[in-house]
Amino acid sequence: GASAGPEPAGLWWGAVPDEHWPSDAAERAPILKLFEAPYGDRRQELVFIGAEMDEDEIRAELDECLLNDAELAEGPAAWARYPDPFPVWVQGEVEEA
Repeated sequence: GASAGPEPAGLWWGAVPDEHWPSDAAERAPILKLFEAPYGDRRQELVFIGAEMDEDEIRAELDECLLNDAELAEGPAAWARYPDPFPVWVQGEVEEA
């Protein structure tokens, strides 16, 4: 059946204090492989799975959500004042690995 919803999936490693990172280099390697300056591993991923989906329509709708050039030029301080349609996420305790 159809289901959708935004929900937190955990922290980006770039937001996790070093003392909570794996200490083993082999465990850290795949994490660091995802890092790109200046944001580390912070990124969004969307996955759509379904039959008879219109990829062009989905892309057009998502493109409408992007900042335009003027909004992008305003920078992070301005973006922080934009309305946030998502519920507040209260961060819990970081689990020890």
